[in-house]
Amino acid sequence: MNHTVPVHGANHPELAEIYNLFGCCASELTHHMIKEESILFPAIAKLALARQEGTAMAPFFFGRLSNPIGMMESEHTAEGDRFFRIADLTNNFTPPEDACTTYRVAFQKLEEFQNDLFTHIHLENNILFPKALEMERNLMA
Repeated sequence: MNHTVPVHGANHPELAEIYNLFGCCASELTHHMIKEESILFPAIAKLALARQEGTAMAPFFFGRLSNPIGMMESEHTAEGDRFFRIADLTNNFTPPEDACTTYRVAFQKLEEFQNDLFTHIHLENNILFPKALEMERNLMA
């Protein structure tokens, strides 16, 4: 996308905003994944192990699992909203008539990224998080 903005930006000023939105998304998701990998997922793994072994769980340093999950869900919403804006700016990832191959591929890749992002959000918000919270309720009630 970086090369697309200087080449097509004069005729399509929305490209600069799309580029900036995606850059922010990439940065935020990098931090998001670090928090998942270093805090949330290890906590869920400890819960699963405690359930499997039938052992008690001490409280987490961050309190209830709902605390980091709430943060992750909030970040999911923010990134979903950011991608709704990108979809709007790209006319649902439809390149204009004068788009070169790079421009077209960039829009295709943005749409693929959005689909992967929304799958990630769905799996965590609707499957993993509710199961983890239920496991915590059963083990730490």
